[in-house]
Amino acid sequence: MSDEATIRRGVRNARYTTVPNHVFEDARLSMEARWLLGYLLSKPDNWTVILGDIARRGGCGRDKARRIVNELVQHGYAEKEQEREDGRFGKLSLVIFDEPRELRESSGVAPSVASLPQTENPSTVNPSTAKPTLVNTDGSVTTDSSSERERGREPEDQKTVERWLKRVHPNWPSFVADSGRTALKEAMALTAEERDAAADRMAEYLAAEKASGGRCAFAIYLAEKRWQRLGPKVAPPDKPTYAPAFGPVWAAMRMRDLVTGPKAPPTQLKPWEESAIENGRLDRATLEKGNLMRSGWPMVNALHHAAETRGMGIHGYGQAEEELGRLCEFVPVNSDVWKAWKAEHDLRGWPWLPDPGTMRGVYFPVGGPGGLEAFEQAVRGNHDAGGREAAE
Repeated sequence: MSDEATIRRGVRNARYTTVPNHVFEDARLSMEARWLLGYLLSKPDNWTVILGDIARRGGCGRDKARRIVNELVQHGYAEKEQEREDGRFGKLSLVIFDEPRELRESSGVAPSVASLPQTENPSTVNPSTAKPTLVNTDGSVTTDSSSERERGREPEDQKTVERWLKRVHPNWPSFVADSGRTALKEAMALTAEERDAAADRMAEYLAAEKASGGRCAFAIYLAEKRWQRLGPKVAPPDKPTYAPAFGPVWAAMRMRDLVTGPKAPPTQLKPWEESAIENGRLDRATLEKGNLMRSGWPMVNALHHAAETRGMGIHGYGQAEEELGRLCEFVPVNSDVWKAWKAEHDLRGWPWLPDPGTMRGVYFPVGGPGGLEAFEQAVRGNHDAGGREAAE
């Protein structure tokens, strides 16, 4: 079986459109822009459509639809035209072409194939063979002089770029020495996606340039698309996680430390305690058990101290701890299960919980002390010997 692709064409009917190959080969156009151009070229002259129709058919929002239209304008497949009304600029329309501006200018022919006025409702009349009527797109656009139109055919798009430049450019260290006109020219040559990427990665680029001792003007940064030299963008680190005291993750991490055994030996008995044991006044096992509770699980005791004195939980935990937290259940204070857990702690010589204050209950492994075996098996499978940071 061959891996080579084969193109087979179906039987043509009356409804098909001829689109020049260069539309699909123009690397400047995004896939969305190519789709929109093909969609509009399939319509007759004087076809009327609104941005909402483009957004609906393209499965996007109105802002993205407007950006795709501006991309066609930027690369010469569409031009904005304004009518004059009593010597003033009035209705604004968009005319679509099947060739970019440079090809039309080189051939001396400008074949208009569709117009895109954005009115309230799509046109229901038959297409006219006469010159398309240019209908207002976004409301009347007036100006006091013709100088604005003479500066470019895309006043709305330029205003958008100017606002972008005003927001981004001052963050460039050398912006005072940069030429605003040059920076605007280079920004106008970029697509909306490229401008977004330039702004998004500007801080990264400046940090890299500072580290290497390099420096360039903002216009050069845009013209050479220097943010692309940074390579793929590294995802930001996850936000710090926090497990509140007595909650499921806090309880899971506490119980994990307990079931894996003491982390330090008990403190040695003091001379007076040894003497009391010899005289029969104190019990050695009881004293050693108490010392082990106080010194054997330093992390657990740190959690207890932070929860009791400042109400603090645990800062920083991972997926393993989150999964163990799902194996814990809410146990009301002074309930039978609560008392069973207290007896289990005393039996095993584990430090008991601090006073939970006004909390109605705390979390323990599911199933009471009888469920500890399943919890320990989960711990042995997920245990991270490195541990986590305890609360402050």
